[in-house]
Amino acid sequence: MPHIPLFSSFWRQITTVTTKFKSKNSNYKTLSALQSCKSTEDLKKIHAQLIITGQIKDTFIATKTVESYAVSARNIDYAFWVFVGINYPDSYSWTTMIRGFVEAKNPEKALEFYGLMRQRGVELNKFTFLFVLKAYGLRPSYQEGRIVHGKLVKVGFCYDVFTRNALIHMYLKCGSITDAHLLFDEMPNHNVVTWNTMITGCFGCGDTERARRLFGEMPERNVGSWNAVVGGYSKLGHVDIARSLFDLMPERDVVSWGSMISAYVQNGRAAEALELFKEMMLAGVSADSIIITSILSACAQIGALDMGRWIHAYMKRSKLRNDVFLDTALHLEYSTLCRKNLCSWNAMLSGLAIHGHGFAALELFKQMESTGVGPNDITFVAVLSACSHIGSVDEGWKKFNQMDKEFNITPKVEHYGCMVDILCRQGLINEAKEIIRTMPMEPNVVIWGALLNACKVHGYTDVGEDVVGYIQKLVSEDGGCYVLLSNIFAAKNQWNEVEKTRKMMKQMGVEKKIPGYSSIELESVVHDFFAEDRLHSKWREVSAVIERLNTHLEVEGYEANPSLVLYNIDE
Repeated sequence: MPHIPLFSSFWRQITTVTTKFKSKNSNYKTLSALQSCKSTEDLKKIHAQLIITGQIKDTFIATKTVESYAVSARNIDYAFWVFVGINYPDSYSWTTMIRGFVEAKNPEKALEFYGLMRQRGVELNKFTFLFVLKAYGLRPSYQEGRIVHGKLVKVGFCYDVFTRNALIHMYLKCGSITDAHLLFDEMPNHNVVTWNTMITGCFGCGDTERARRLFGEMPERNVGSWNAVVGGYSKLGHVDIARSLFDLMPERDVVSWGSMISAYVQNGRAAEALELFKEMMLAGVSADSIIITSILSACAQIGALDMGRWIHAYMKRSKLRNDVFLDTALHLEYSTLCRKNLCSWNAMLSGLAIHGHGFAALELFKQMESTGVGPNDITFVAVLSACSHIGSVDEGWKKFNQMDKEFNITPKVEHYGCMVDILCRQGLINEAKEIIRTMPMEPNVVIWGALLNACKVHGYTDVGEDVVGYIQKLVSEDGGCYVLLSNIFAAKNQWNEVEKTRKMMKQMGVEKKIPGYSSIELESVVHDFFAEDRLHSKWREVSAVIERLNTHLEVEGYEANPSLVLYNIDE
């Protein structure tokens, strides 16, 4: 009998070890299952099993469930409710929620959780600060960002390359190139992410010269480095420079193709976007939802319905998951949509405005307000464009002022550009110049182009040296504005000024690279027709039709207005 207690003790030890092993093995399987899930529906099934088995009471398992909902399934609402159910959330749990809100592009909630975490005395780790810095990148706040930087210095977390990269990104998003460059120069070692972050940030702040210099100084580049410069120039409207760099890329990924296609679409060059998309298909690159959205927008711009149908079929073949952006893009193509949200309203407003249905767009905006859907900055670009098409200066000012006063939306350069266009179309050149002079940001080439075109149409030759100076500074790679400027002077026989402009163009090596053109779709093929173009296979037939139209116009008594014809700069 004295051996029985010893045996019982030994058996209990064996049972405990076996139970722990089974528990660890079960946890391992659970973690593997959670990591493999990509949808909310699949996660719900595993989540239900965790509740039944009681594993959800384990803080680590519960936090992994939060992470799967927030990061893998992109469902921050479910992640939040799982988090609320954790009895004792630790630093990892809180940091996971902050990360989830950052991934969901909700920096306010991320920073709110950061504040709660500090209030409750939860230990902050290096990863907590990384995601907090990302949150300040999404919602720039220079002063608050500097406070976080100070805390990092105090706890000794700011010396590794990942934290410094996050700090550089935060400062660049806050518009402080000086602080970002100071950190960059202080770093003993830069990885490729550091360089790419600096380049992207410099483009974001409009400092193209510094961005290009940094790109040239890189000891090694990856596809992300090339994407940074191509995307940077694209977003600033320098499409031809972006394309020249795109063509030099040693390798391209789907982001490279998407950036270039998007650049063409956003700058009204839909035909080139479609051509590049065809090249991408021939290169064997599969399109993602972002590229498909851009291409559908391109089809809508030029009315390429057959191409749009082919894209729709491609989506089905590729089993691309429909999101609201793809639905909205298809809406522009087919005018049917199954889910209606802000993107949907914006798509309809933009479509009506682009096609000149200004009154219909404004009426639709009223309907949108009545349904309780709040507008954003994109909404007001469409609404102001509608005001421009109907020629209503008063309505334009009303909507422009409404942005800040009623909806707390700060006007961007696009909105000021719309107001300049509204005034210019009505011949209010001085008022347009006053807006440009007082706007809080630098006017871009589109704004100057609108002003110059209005000057040409309304015979306004007193452009001013300040305008010429800005044009020289902003559009050194594009000759379109110089051609307009030259023709304004030529229309009033100011030949000395014409000669100065021509010399300026030759010295800077610029020209109007993209002539005006029109396009039609016939049997799924988009045909482009350029001025004086004899390259098209049926140019003789096209010219004959134009001649017959001219004859009919003359018979009807139509007289052309030659003052609106641009002079050839090389005449």
